[in-house]
Amino acid sequence: MDVLTGYKWKGKVLKAVPANPIKDPLIKKRKHEDVDGPTTENRSKKTAAESSEPLGSTPYEEQLTIKQKIIDEVLAQFKVDLRKADYFQGKSKMAEYVDPAFEVLPIVPSPQSTGYRNKCEFSIGRDENGEIQVGNRVGSYVSGTIYVESTDGLKMPPQKMKDAANMFKKFIIKSGLDVYSPVTCEGYFRQLTIRLHDDDKAMMLIVGIHPQKLTDAEKEQFQNDVVKFFTEEDGKCLDVTSLYYEEIEKRRSGQQGNIIKHIYGSTHVHDFIHGLKFRISPSSFFQGNTKAAEKLYQEIIDLAAIKPSTTVLDVCCGTGTIGLCCSKYSKEVHGMEIIPQAIEDAKHNAQVNDIKNSHFAVGSADDLIMLMVKNANIKDDEEMVAIVDPPRAGLNTKSIQQLRNSKKIQRLVYVSCSPRQVIKNFVDLCKNSTKSMKGVPFEPKIARAVDMFPNTNHCELVVLFERKKVEDVDGDVKVGTENGSKIEKKIVESADKAEEAVGKAEEPAENAEEPAQKIDN
Repeated sequence: MDVLTGYKWKGKVLKAVPANPIKDPLIKKRKHEDVDGPTTENRSKKTAAESSEPLGSTPYEEQLTIKQKIIDEVLAQFKVDLRKADYFQGKSKMAEYVDPAFEVLPIVPSPQSTGYRNKCEFSIGRDENGEIQVGNRVGSYVSGTIYVESTDGLKMPPQKMKDAANMFKKFIIKSGLDVYSPVTCEGYFRQLTIRLHDDDKAMMLIVGIHPQKLTDAEKEQFQNDVVKFFTEEDGKCLDVTSLYYEEIEKRRSGQQGNIIKHIYGSTHVHDFIHGLKFRISPSSFFQGNTKAAEKLYQEIIDLAAIKPSTTVLDVCCGTGTIGLCCSKYSKEVHGMEIIPQAIEDAKHNAQVNDIKNSHFAVGSADDLIMLMVKNANIKDDEEMVAIVDPPRAGLNTKSIQQLRNSKKIQRLVYVSCSPRQVIKNFVDLCKNSTKSMKGVPFEPKIARAVDMFPNTNHCELVVLFERKKVEDVDGDVKVGTENGSKIEKKIVESADKAEEAVGKAEEPAENAEEPAQKIDN
């Protein structure tokens, strides 16, 4: 502080003072309650069902109406953001901006609205009365709440899953080990993950604990106790087919994931979509609603309009479910995924289903998109369709750049489980070429929601994008021709000028037409 105070930096004199740390939200709330008594929020606190299933008390038809409205708002925001980013219509001279016109189809309902989840991660803790529970948090640490309630009132998990959670509570009590406390960082039991597949015939349990200072011998004994409980004692009635042990603690530098160890039964569970059998590892992504996934994948196949001459690029392919479901309609499938275990499962799934026209590789989409497109055996009269199903936050900008720069990709189907978070991806795909976002842009054609998560506010959104056709003043110019490249270069230069004008203008981007016209003049 002595060194910094009085130091001159870019014409300014610095002054350093002690910073007040942010108060722990849980301690802050409890001190407040000690002084003023329980808050209104505490008197009418939410249940686990109200926290995790906000639409649980709403009739299903009304839920679909609510979700369709949410999707309509997201798509409207996409148009607004695209207008801000690019009010230039993609011609060699400035023109009045026109919103993209695309069809919004009605939401596809889930075949099953209750008991549909095939995977749940249940928290382990204590309820307001101090009783051990295996279920859902009713709040968050940030909000000053760490209570956990049982699964009994939840609609999403199947009954067999709820029975397993209650049975594991018996094991916790019998073990003599305490549950983990996020306040003191003491205790052991943290999480129980349950996978339930193949019409409830295959159940995998992943027991997550903080090992604290348990010795290797004590860990081994703990794992043996878990196996014995579910194979010889009270838990035997559940017919658990697979057991894993997981250590959940603060990750060390370079650590990719938690330590997880197979301790009993099959190493995988299996499920079926579109008549294909899929192997699922403990950490692999698989759609949480199997029956609705059938609907989702059919929607993707229909929008992609796959033909026998079509090559499919499956970006963020997971265990290969989407690509393999597309394989029988297409020439080839090329999939990429950053999780090695998922790619192992994808290759196994292709082999088990005797699918020979699929190829999968481990790596980031940022690094593999252009390489896979280049290596694909696509003739001049054939096409490539990209299917993108990324994590909740969407694709990195580099991946979007590669999709735009891959001229062989003329159609793209984007699947998102969190549509509001990927609006920027949509805008980057569709805005006109600039120095930072080159390549002929895409334009949206059809959008449709699929309800994968009944009783919640969430649903999947599937959007079909098609590559824009670059138009010359004398008529159509095919993308990728010499004339097309020249026009694209003009678009890039003009759009860069427009972006510069928007950056300098003090008015909102919607009104940026005036400075753009000045540049044109």
